[in-house]
Amino acid sequence: METFAWIRGRRALYDLANSGVAKLEVPAAAEAPPLEDVVASLYDVSRGEVALTAGAQEGNFLAFAAVKPEVVVTVRPEYEPIYRLPEAFGVRHVEVGSVWEAELRPGVLLVFSNPNNPTGAFLTKKELWQLADDARRKGAYILVDVIFSDFVTDDLRGWPLENVVYSHSTDKFYTNDLRVGWLFGDRRVVERARFLKDLVNPGPREPERRAGAYLLSRREEVKKRNLALIRPNAEALLSAFPQARYVPHMSIALVEAGCDDVELAERLLARGVKTVPGRFFKAPHAVRVGLGVEEPGRFAEALRILREEWC
Repeated sequence: METFAWIRGRRALYDLANSGVAKLEVPAAAEAPPLEDVVASLYDVSRGEVALTAGAQEGNFLAFAAVKPEVVVTVRPEYEPIYRLPEAFGVRHVEVGSVWEAELRPGVLLVFSNPNNPTGAFLTKKELWQLADDARRKGAYILVDVIFSDFVTDDLRGWPLENVVYSHSTDKFYTNDLRVGWLFGDRRVVERARFLKDLVNPGPREPERRAGAYLLSRREEVKKRNLALIRPNAEALLSAFPQARYVPHMSIALVEAGCDDVELAERLLARGVKTVPGRFFKAPHAVRVGLGVEEPGRFAEALRILREEWC
């Protein structure tokens, strides 16, 4: 995929390409309740409504395979691994500008990130309920990648579950070097996804389970650490680029530019700053900037280079 080829294939002094947060160490002897119990408690669901995965992307893949849709609807802009899912499964693909434009009917799966990657826009719980009720009445299903949800809300309970499944992982909000994920939602879809997970890639292993449970059990501590990085970086970015599309307290922002986004990102790389071109998200003439990895002093230096190279 273009996004991963870009991020993995380029080196830079300042990392503004990472959409997660700086590495958070997990003690080797970390103890915590079983990960399934921690996840179930966070969202106030039963263990039967939870399936563990190797990350949100594997969760999306397994949920997709569990639903077996005839038509998939995605929005624009969107995270590349989401809008490429229909192609991977050979399923008819329809793109819309908003989830409310999706034609929901039997055989349709609506897939989107909430909050959106790269814009940060998100549906409230009330709006999710409206959308879920519509899908249930019309016999459609919804898959929501909520990997950025912890950045924008602390209200994690009471989400609609019928005909809806949600994917999440540790590797955005919690840390950037551990990828332990989970699905929760409609029991029929989750049970099928759990079966598929055991069939092709059993796990996660016990050390990963313990590390994931340890981090999730300390969500408030993690959020405090994250905000200490993100808040000053976001304030600095918005001061320099008031046009940036940003939702507090997301770890990413999308900044529109007046020139080709790939060429701009290449110039920034030459100056030691790695960002991600917007076209990989179907948002051309913009660049996605990560706010959660570099400490404020280093971010300020990277921001100075952004301002000098911007167009």
